[in-house]
Amino acid sequence: MFFYGVKTTGIFCRSSCKSKTPVRDNVTFFDKAAEAIELGFRPCKRCRPDQLVFEPDLELIKKAKDIFDTDYNKQIDLSQISKQLGLSINHLIRLFKQHSGLTPTRYIAKRRVEKAAELLNQTDINILEISYTTGFKSLSNFYKCFKEETGHTPNEYRKSRGG
Repeated sequence: MFFYGVKTTGIFCRSSCKSKTPVRDNVTFFDKAAEAIELGFRPCKRCRPDQLVFEPDLELIKKAKDIFDTDYNKQIDLSQISKQLGLSINHLIRLFKQHSGLTPTRYIAKRRVEKAAELLNQTDINILEISYTTGFKSLSNFYKCFKEETGHTPNEYRKSRGG
């Protein structure tokens, strides 16, 4: 692999970068990223030549997980998130499952159940309120997801934990 620096912008890229092809006269080639940095070139934000391993898919999945972990209690619109990440909804679902082993919907449900279990353990909030607080649209959906994830109904879970 080699790197190239663009003299007019002061940025260097991996040979595989998808950025616009620069004018040949403005390009300098390097065997190592360190050479480009030493000469004052900044790393491209698209191809990240300064990182040993560049996996743009992992960056996108991390961003998606951050959104899901923060907004688990809200109604999450995957089409909006996929647009925000610059992906089609099908590509987001495929990448997410490939890297996490779960679909985004399953990941969000799992996160909601984790938070609900925490609330069942640590508070006396009624189950209906917990279901809505954690983002479930209906009590029946909450019970179904909770039992799938923990093997217990919310009532059984609370009683078994002394809550």
